[in-house]
Amino acid sequence: MNLDPEPDILELIMRACEAEGLDHDAARLIEAKMREEYGGLRVRIPKRAKHIRSEERKKIFADGLTNMTDDEVTGKHGISRATLHRIMKRGAP
Repeated sequence: MNLDPEPDILELIMRACEAEGLDHDAARLIEAKMREEYGGLRVRIPKRAKHIRSEERKKIFADGLTNMTDDEVTGKHGISRATLHRIMKRGAP
């Protein structure tokens, strides 16, 4: 388990490739080429907010009142079906 809050994504990918059977020498060659090309740039992948904001709740509630299916609403807003039903049960914020 990697506890580094900003792990080196390239290193993690290369470890996964080696675990899947990619030759160690081939993996190191690919890693060297990528590091040369990208110069050690770090990539940060932001996490989704833990709580839905009020304006987003209003949009979800409004979509829930339309003829859209539950799957369409949950897919559009990136929420679970349980979250959709909880928002609909509580009403408009």
